[in-house]
Amino acid sequence: MAETRLRLPDETYEQIKQIAGHDAQSINSAMVVAIEEYIARRRRERYQAMGRKIAERDRELLERLAR
Repeated sequence: MAETRLRLPDETYEQIKQIAGHDAQSINSAMVVAIEEYIARRRRERYQAMGRKIAERDRELLERLAR
């Protein structure tokens, strides 16, 4: 497992600390979950953009197939 040092603004740290406490988890665990959710959202956005690009490129073909 990799280790890294993360410098957070005080307000962000307090917010993640509060969330972690509310969810009965460590601050580290809460930050890992937040980072994993960020990565998943970026991946989803990338796939959606590719889908839109394909749909635009192949619009005529898709419309003919839909008939």
